[in-house]
Amino acid sequence: MADDLEKMPLDARLLSYAIIELNISRRNVAIYPREHPSVERSLNQAFKFFKRLFEIRSEITLAIAKDIIIIDNYQLDKKNPVFREFALNLSKINIAYVTFKSGVTKDELYKFHSFLLQKADDWTVDSIKEVFKKYSLIHISVGFVDYGTFSFGEGNAVQKTNNIPLWERYIYGLLKGTLQTEEISEEVRDIPPEILARLLNKVSFHDLKAETYDKVITTYMKSSSDRVFSDQDLQRTLEFINHLRPDLKKQFLSSAVKTFSQDIDSAYLAFKKISVDEVLSFLDVINEQRIAIPQNLMGLIDRLSYTDQNDADTIYLEDDLTGDELSIPPEIACLFNEDNPETQIPLETPITEEYPQEIQSILDFDASELKTSHIMEFENEFKDDLIEKRFYQIILELMLSETVSEAEYRSFANIIKKQTEQLLWIGQYGQILDALKIIESNKTQNRFPDINAEAIQYYYSPEFISPLTESLRILGRQRRREVSMICLYYDAKIIPFLMDALIEEESQVVRRFLMDLLKQYGDKVIPEAVKRLADERWFVKRNMLYILSETDSKEVTDYIRPHCKHENLKVSVAAIKCLLNAGDIYAIEAIKEHLGSKIKDKVDQAAALSGSFRIKEVVGDLILLLNKTERTGSDLDKIPIIRAIGEIGDLQAVDAFRSLLSSRRFFFKRITDLLKEEIYKTLKNYPYESVKDLIEAGLKSKNEFIREESLRLSKGK
Repeated sequence: MADDLEKMPLDARLLSYAIIELNISRRNVAIYPREHPSVERSLNQAFKFFKRLFEIRSEITLAIAKDIIIIDNYQLDKKNPVFREFALNLSKINIAYVTFKSGVTKDELYKFHSFLLQKADDWTVDSIKEVFKKYSLIHISVGFVDYGTFSFGEGNAVQKTNNIPLWERYIYGLLKGTLQTEEISEEVRDIPPEILARLLNKVSFHDLKAETYDKVITTYMKSSSDRVFSDQDLQRTLEFINHLRPDLKKQFLSSAVKTFSQDIDSAYLAFKKISVDEVLSFLDVINEQRIAIPQNLMGLIDRLSYTDQNDADTIYLEDDLTGDELSIPPEIACLFNEDNPETQIPLETPITEEYPQEIQSILDFDASELKTSHIMEFENEFKDDLIEKRFYQIILELMLSETVSEAEYRSFANIIKKQTEQLLWIGQYGQILDALKIIESNKTQNRFPDINAEAIQYYYSPEFISPLTESLRILGRQRRREVSMICLYYDAKIIPFLMDALIEEESQVVRRFLMDLLKQYGDKVIPEAVKRLADERWFVKRNMLYILSETDSKEVTDYIRPHCKHENLKVSVAAIKCLLNAGDIYAIEAIKEHLGSKIKDKVDQAAALSGSFRIKEVVGDLILLLNKTERTGSDLDKIPIIRAIGEIGDLQAVDAFRSLLSSRRFFFKRITDLLKEEIYKTLKNYPYESVKDLIEAGLKSKNEFIREESLRLSKGK
C-alpha cells in the first residue's frame, strides 16, 4: 500500500503553487529577518501547499537540470520565470535534486532558504555537504553534482587538476546532446587544442552520428555572432586535429572542411592571414585522409593562389555538392593585386598639426551615454517579455483572420490557453482580457462555435478562475487598473472566489485590497456575503458585515440583526453599523443596549456610532451617562460621551454641559479640566446664542485652552 501511495501522480497545479510560494519565501528570506511578517506569511503559504501535497505522497523530489525542474520524469514549464529562477538558484550551488519529506516544518524551510544564500563558487562538493549538514534538516535531503566523478570510459577517471573536470563535463554533455551549445560555446573554446584532443581520444565514437562531429567543430571554432570563425580559430582547429588519433582525425577534419565552406567570407579572411606553410600542411592532411572539398571552398583556394598543385597532389572534389563558385569580377579582383600601382590610393590630404589632437579626441570620447531613442528601441526589440507579448498579439490577430481554418484556429486557441496560464503569474491581466474578448467576439459571430464554446467553458471554470484569483491576491495590488477591468469582465462569476480568498488571507493589506475589489460589485455581493454569515469564525462574519455595510442591505436586515448581540464586539459593532446604513431602527435599540452595558469598550463603541450617525434618539441615554457621579478618576470615561453628544449637537445636552462646567472637584482637578476642555471643543456645533453664556465665561477662565477656544468662537459668531 505504501508503494502504491508513492507512485500516485502529484497534482500538477498544486505542485506549481507550492514551488511558486517556495520561491516567494526564498526571496523574502534573502531580504528580511526571520521575524519579519513577510517571511512568516510566505513560509505559511509554502507550508500550506506542502501539507496538501504530503496528503498524496510522503515525499516529493525536485530534480534540477540547470534552469529546469523535473518531477517524476515530468518537466515543469521552462518558460515560467518562477520555476526557472528557483531552479537556477539551486543550480548555482551544484544541487542536483532536493527531497521534501512529510513532517517538514516552517523552520526547516527557513533554514533551507538560508542555506541557498551560501556563496559556493570556490567550494568543493565535500565542503558544500559539510555546510549543509550544519543546518540539521531532518525532513529535507539534497543531492549535489560531483563533477569529479565524470568519466568517458571504463577506468578513465577524471583528473582533478585545473579545469579539466569541468571541460570534460562540457565535452561529454556536448557529445550526448544534454547541453545546449549556445550556453557553453565560450567555455569549450577556452580548452587548449591538445587537451581537447586528449579528452576526445578517450571517447568511444562507435554510436555517434556525423552531426556530433559537426557540433564539436562548430562549437570549438565559433568565435562571434557575425562570423563562423577567424584565423586564430582556424589555427587552433588545425592544431587540435593534428593531436587526434587517426580514426578520429578524418571524421573531425571532414566536419572542419564542411564548416569552412559554410561561410566563404570568413574562410577568405582566415586563409588570408595564415602562412602558406600552414595552408599547405592543411591541404596535405586533407589529401592524406582523402577528404572531399566542396567546390566553393576549392574555388577560393585556387583564386588566392595558396596552393602549388602538381600531378602528385590530387584534390578529391565532392561529387554531390553544388556549392556556388566564388566569382570575383576582374575589375574587383585587380584591387587585391598589391603590385599594381594603378590600384594604390594616393594620400592627397597632408597631415596637419591638429590631426593628432583630433585622433586623441576621438579616442577620449565616451560613447556609452549615447542612448538615443533609436538604440533603445532596437534594444527593446530583443527583450524576452516584449517578444512574448508580440507573439501573443500575433496569435490573437490570426484568430480574428477570416482565412484561418478550423484546425489552425484550434491550434491557436490551445497556444493562447498555454500562454494565458503563464501570463497569470506575471500579472499581465490586460493581455488575458484581450484574449477573452476575442474569443467572446468570435463566438458572437458564430465563428468556430464549438472551439470557442470549449474555450469559454475553460476560462469560466474553477480550473482557471481559482489560479486567476490567486494571482490577483499576490500581484493584483501593483496592477489595480487591469485587475479592476478583468474583475468587471467576469462580473459576479468571480465573487465567490474573491470571497474565499478574503476568508483565507492573513495579510491585512491584502484583505483590504480584496474587500475593495468586492465593494465595486455593489449589491451583487449580497447573496455570497449572506451565505458566509453562517460561518462560525468571528472574523469571517465581521468581514461579511463590512462588505454588506457598503450595499443597500435593507433586504438582508433579518440576517444581520442577530449579530448585533454577538459575543465578539467587533462583530456586533459591524452588524449595528450595517443596520444603521440600511436605516433599520433595530440598530438604535442595539446601541441603547450597548450604552447600558457595564463593559467600557461596548459603551465607547456605541457612543462613537451615536456621534458618527448623529442619532438624536440616544441623547437622553448619553446625558444619563454624563451626569453619572463617580468617586474615582474614571470620569475620563465620559470624554467619548461628551464627544458623541457634541457631534449630535442636540440642545437638550447644553444644560448637562453647564452642570459639569460648574462642578468643583479638588482631588480630580486635572480630570475635570480635561472634561471641560472637551466640552468647549464641541460648542462649535451649537447655535451661538444657545451657548453664549458658556463662551463668555470661558473668556475669563484660567485655563488657557478654554480661553483661546472661547475667543475663537466669539470671533466666529
